[in-house]
Formats: sequence, structure tokens, C-alpha cells
Amino acid sequence: MTTPLIQLALDSLDFDQTMGLAEKTAPYIDIFEIGTPCIKHNGIELVKALRAKFPDKLILVDLKTMDAGEYEATPFYAAGADICTVLGVSGMATIAGVIRAANAHQAEAQVDLINVPNKLECAREAASLGARIIGVHTGLDAQAAGQTPYADLQDIAGLGLDVRISVAGGINASTVQQVVETGAGIIVVGAAIYGAPCPAEAARTIRNIAEGKSTHRHMILDKITSILSATDDSYHAKLTEMLDSASRIFVSGAGRSGLVCKFFAMRLVHSGYDTSVVGEIVTPSIKKGDLLIVISGSGETEQLISFTKRAKAEGAKILLISSKGSSTIGDMADAVFQIGRSDQYGKVLGMPMGTMFELSTLSFLEAAISHIIHEKGIPEEVMRSRHANLE
Repeated sequence: MTTPLIQLALDSLDFDQTMGLAEKTAPYIDIFEIGTPCIKHNGIELVKALRAKFPDKLILVDLKTMDAGEYEATPFYAAGADICTVLGVSGMATIAGVIRAANAHQAEAQVDLINVPNKLECAREAASLGARIIGVHTGLDAQAAGQTPYADLQDIAGLGLDVRISVAGGINASTVQQVVETGAGIIVVGAAIYGAPCPAEAARTIRNIAEGKSTHRHMILDKITSILSATDDSYHAKLTEMLDSASRIFVSGAGRSGLVCKFFAMRLVHSGYDTSVVGEIVTPSIKKGDLLIVISGSGETEQLISFTKRAKAEGAKILLISSKGSSTIGDMADAVFQIGRSDQYGKVLGMPMGTMFELSTLSFLEAAISHIIHEKGIPEEVMRSRHANLE
């Protein structure tokens, strides 16, 4: 099965915003589509700008031509468009005009089947005229009414025409695999990329799924990578400073964050710090000059709020490691390390019950220990000498 091309619908009316989105997503996109509202508002200059900026990408201009096909499409092909769209409902004479313009510029015409009553007949006739791409398109209004492009895609693919089939209409990461398996040669994605908190991340995910590279292992690793990439690089140096200036270290967390905090406490002991886990039977009382590190994704866990209040009353310093920049614990803390951005912790495809904060924090803290031992020159033999031997 041939890997389909990924097409990004650029629908914003803002010229600079359109160029910026294209630049962010370019590594994962094959075709930049200048959407109909966008081309109406910005005109041919946007085609020229994209062509100059991205010489290795295909540029599609979604003209949705309805009449005067050759006349309307010619200047856009001349400006650098690789593909222009013509509506299937325009009739074969108009479609033939766009195809002539495409052939004159060694380019391609795409016939958009949106609102065509007999899509199979239109696809056959357009292909016989020389159309190289047939677009199965469920428009925004139809999507709002609950329609999808999948049945039409399957019917057109079943014709066995010598064309590429483009499919558009509410496609996102959860539906890409279905589109690939049905036979699409071009997958058009719009809001699932440009409406995402991180468009580049969304584009990469869709690309990986389309290429069959998105196993659950890849999903997890990609997400952790994106979260750590959005985390302040200065935190490791700040953490080292806070640890070195504290008399003793106390770490606390609840649930899965509590497991991460125990992992971190063990590494701190190996690195030579006087460290205790809050709640253990041998943990001493916290005092002024000590440091309490709280690991809490929400910063709102009641038990941890209580611990933080008591530690602050005793004069200890507080560090919160969280997914949020502001919270009840954060408001009491001397420092807050936000792991990634808050908008990165929505539902993650393939990941149950919100594990990303804990996994990302574990990776962050392991990297912090690596930073500490290299900055301080702690030999591994010394760390091993501090490892438990009654186990």
C-alpha cells in the first residue's frame, strides 16, 4: 500500500498567521492547501509566497472553480500552484478547462465531488478527461449535520480509476488509519492540526499514523518528548541550587506521583543528599532550612496541601513540580517547576487515565540527577557505594 500524502488546509484569513502555521508544520506536510476563504482574502500573492518559502512542497489552491475553468485557473498555476480544484457540479466543460490549464503548466487538476448528486459518474467522466485527483469532500456544513466522507471514499476507491483520491472532512488522529485502509492517496487535515494546542505535534502524530509508525510505544515516546521539549531548560540548574542550599530534602507525592517521588528520593540518596520520603515511618520532622519537594500534577491534592502548609509554617522551603503554573500549593511554594504546558495534558490518543505527567516528570527528574552528578563530578562508584545492599 502506497503511503498517502498529508495535506494541511490553511484556512486562516491572516497572511502572516498562514505562513507561520506552514513553517511550523512543514516537516510533516506534503501539500499545503490554500483554503477557499484564505485564497479569496489573500489572493495570488499568498501562492507566490508559499511557493518561494517551500519550493519542495506541493501547493494546492482550493479555487472551487464553478465557471470559466481555464481562464480562472491559469494565473494560479502560473504563480506556482501544483494543483487547483474545480467543482464537480460545474460540469465537464469547466472541468476540462481547468485540466487544460493544468496540463499547460505541468500541473494537476483536482475535481471536488462536494454536493455532486452522482459522485461515481462524475468521477469516471472527470478521470476520462484527464483529472489526476478526485476529491471526496464532506464540507463543514455537512460535517455539522453529522456526515462523514468514508462511505463515498470507499465507493470511489472501488471504481479502480487511475487517479489519486483525496479525502477531506473532519479527519483527525483517531480516523486517519481508517482513511488509509480505505484507499485514500491524499489525506486532508484542517482543524485537527491548526486547532491543536501544538500544530506541529498534531501534524507529526497524523503523519506517523499514516505511515504506520504510530504504535502505542511511539505515541508515548512522542508525547513525553513534546512535553519535555516545552519544559524550561533552566530548571535543572535551579534544582541543583535548591538542593545544595538545603539542610535536608523531603519529597512528597500521592498516587502515581508518589511513586515518582520515591524513585527521585532514591536517586537523591545515591547522589549524597540527606533525603526522606514524607509518610515513611522513619521520616524525621521538617525544620527551617530544609526543602520540601512536592510532586503534584494538579497542585490541589488535599493531603499535599496540608503537608505544604505545615512545612511552610516550620520555615522550610517549598518546591512544587506540577503540570500547572498556578495552584493552591504553587501559591505557597518558593518555586514552581511546570513540566510542559497545561494544554498538553488533554486526552492522549492511546494513553489511558492521564499518565503523561508522571512519566514526563520521571524522565525530567532522571535527567536532573544526570545533570547533578556531572556538574558535581560524582563518580558512579561513589553512587553505587550508597545503594542499598540489604535487598
